[in-house]
Amino acid sequence: MSSSQKKDYIAMWFQARKAFGIGDRMNVGLLKKTTDEINWFEFSHSEMDGLGGLTTILREHDYPCENLPKTADKFAPSHWQQIKMLFAGGKSKAPKMIRWKTTYPDYAATNLADTQYSNDAPIVNAYFTQSETIEIKKRARKHRVALNIYLFWALNRAISEQLLASQQDYYWLYPINLRGALPNIPETGNCSSGIHVLLNNTIAARDIQRQVKQQIKAKSHWQLWWQAHIGKIVGENGVRRIYQYVSERQFYAGSFSFLGSWPLKGDNNPPVNQDDMWVCCGIGTKNYPVSTGILLWHEQLSLGLKLHPYVADDIQTTQATMQCWKQHLLQGDLLTPKKMAATMIAEKDKIDAKNSTDEKSDKASIARLNSTKKTSKLKEVLVPKIQQTQMLLSPYWQQGKALFSRHKKVSIPLSIIVFTFICMALLSAIRPQSQISPEINRFPSVRYMNVAFDDAVIPIFSRGIVTAKTQINLNSEVTARVKSVADNFTAGGYFNAGDVLLSMDDEAYKLEVIKTQQAVDGALLHLAESKAKAHVARRGVSSKATSFARHIPQINDAKSRVKAAEADLRLANLKLDHTVITAPFSGRVKAVSVGRGQLVNSGEVIGEIFSLDKMHVRLPVADKYLTLMDLPQQINAFVHDANVAESVESPRVILSVSVNNKRYQWQGTITGTEGGLAENRLQYVVAEVLNDPEQPLYLQPGRFVKAEISGREFENIVIIPRLALRNDNKVWLLDEQQRLQIVTVDVIHQGKNQVYINAGLDEGDKLILTPLDVAVNGMKLNVIRLDTGLQNVIVQHEVRS
Repeated sequence: MSSSQKKDYIAMWFQARKAFGIGDRMNVGLLKKTTDEINWFEFSHSEMDGLGGLTTILREHDYPCENLPKTADKFAPSHWQQIKMLFAGGKSKAPKMIRWKTTYPDYAATNLADTQYSNDAPIVNAYFTQSETIEIKKRARKHRVALNIYLFWALNRAISEQLLASQQDYYWLYPINLRGALPNIPETGNCSSGIHVLLNNTIAARDIQRQVKQQIKAKSHWQLWWQAHIGKIVGENGVRRIYQYVSERQFYAGSFSFLGSWPLKGDNNPPVNQDDMWVCCGIGTKNYPVSTGILLWHEQLSLGLKLHPYVADDIQTTQATMQCWKQHLLQGDLLTPKKMAATMIAEKDKIDAKNSTDEKSDKASIARLNSTKKTSKLKEVLVPKIQQTQMLLSPYWQQGKALFSRHKKVSIPLSIIVFTFICMALLSAIRPQSQISPEINRFPSVRYMNVAFDDAVIPIFSRGIVTAKTQINLNSEVTARVKSVADNFTAGGYFNAGDVLLSMDDEAYKLEVIKTQQAVDGALLHLAESKAKAHVARRGVSSKATSFARHIPQINDAKSRVKAAEADLRLANLKLDHTVITAPFSGRVKAVSVGRGQLVNSGEVIGEIFSLDKMHVRLPVADKYLTLMDLPQQINAFVHDANVAESVESPRVILSVSVNNKRYQWQGTITGTEGGLAENRLQYVVAEVLNDPEQPLYLQPGRFVKAEISGREFENIVIIPRLALRNDNKVWLLDEQQRLQIVTVDVIHQGKNQVYINAGLDEGDKLILTPLDVAVNGMKLNVIRLDTGLQNVIVQHEVRS
């Protein structure tokens, strides 16, 4: 493989742009649907295109991505086809200019003060459910276009409504994948070209699709691919000069990037996680201010949009444009043929009227000049000399023409090279003075913060469902028919301790009490008779007589009969009392399973109730977060003395819920943990919370709440922003000579926005916050300003389970 094949000439253009403060970072992110949080991954466009970057990042997450999408072209066109396309390509139908509603020319100075590159801007992402994605596909079929064209059409409508100044013609860049036709380029490298699509504010989706198909059939994307490889001839300096010249004269609406459906079918992909969603977005420059990133993840459509600071100075503009894009996708407002024809006729009439006016004006001017001016003397002198020169050069021209026809294989490429050098010389001669000097910032500009040690408590965030601490089933202890049911003994009803909830027919049990009372009276009579007989019998017997002769067993038997009869009477009274069921505590009814007149058997469940004073919440906590808090574990199972136990103070917990944009909180404690780990390898801790009667909203079973558990207090640790921690637990420090020093630190924990460090840093160290594409130990840096805001703000520490 030759050196020209190994070198990435597409990357030259992105390297050239960096000299003017324009970055080439592309973004791919993993979105969590439940929290709407995105973990962004960045890669450089000078190393790979969007599809290659997405593939590389997905492979790092165990997605094989074996057979990447390929172009329909089996191989690149031949050199002869290249020349034919070069001369067949016509002039652009419209100038590559665009009029925006509002522009911000000073964006570069504002952006470079806060970010590394002038084109850095916030990214807004959105995604659709599977049902919404299916509906969007149906609307695309209704337009009779492909899904990507329908997305392109909706984006164009949103941009024209939100950002464009008036009705006009303008160009978009439509990237084309060339994988499969470029054998000498890695599959994750820069294998994308594009076509320039001419649109207007009200163009129909079918017209866009027709234009894209025509340009692909004409292989316009290959023409742009070869033009981008001009670095083979002019080198890096030539590419930089060409970019400087073109960037000041050609302006497009933006770039539409659709990466297709992922993960790839047929691969051994990981199990589907319904909470995960991959999103992406492109670069964006002043010449292409609208950058997008679109893909289908498990048949769910995700959109990414970034507006260059030249056309949008805040994220609200990007959010409004994204909302408009979504509305057009879901509504699919078709332009009727009559409206489209009326719009086109009106535009044509305006253009014709303007051209006619200009033509008449030109003719009148020429007539006046011809009538007032005489033939120029310079023309009389030059014409004979030109004719003489043509006669002298005519033989040489004929010889050169014959030589050119005889050696076409050599002469045609040589002519192209000579023509290119002539164009470069002309461009270099007429180039304007650059407003941005590439040598202003020779060293990367960074921000830093001073390292400070402090004591901190790391709370653990979790979520769970509320359950009542006391929840019981009400069972009938007798068999009887329900006589009456209290009004509040219904599902959702409230009651107080001692309230009568249900009464049953007690007639049979009253009769049972009467019968047992008679048995008690009979037993007492029998005891009295036995005592009388014993008194008579003891007079006639000696003291040495047997106990039977003295009637002792007879008296004991009579006493036992009395006790047995009294026990039966007590049992009958208990059954009579059990015909009335009262509330054992204050609370609420969850369910009722009987009604009035229903026969209830002994032991049958008649309802379910729970108390409102104390609630329990099972909170899942990952194993790695258990060391961040002190759990109230009683350790007495491994010692012989049951009185010996070790315990710690129960961690505090704050439960919260948002209702109608209002936040409610409850204080509680962690009372213990469940035995062992669950199937999902999480430890469940139990939080106990007292319901506050003064709160307008109280906790009740089934409510989903967020929990913030107070962790352990760590002493003398450093809290830094998450973005300041680099790979392999390394951070970048700024020394006294303003040079970069790479240091390894000991990390206690990495939160959502902060990192907690206990070793590796010293008080007063200058921690670099700005990301750099290349970091070398000892490299010289340029300090913009001290980021004191991060030191004064109260950091919200956060760990999510």
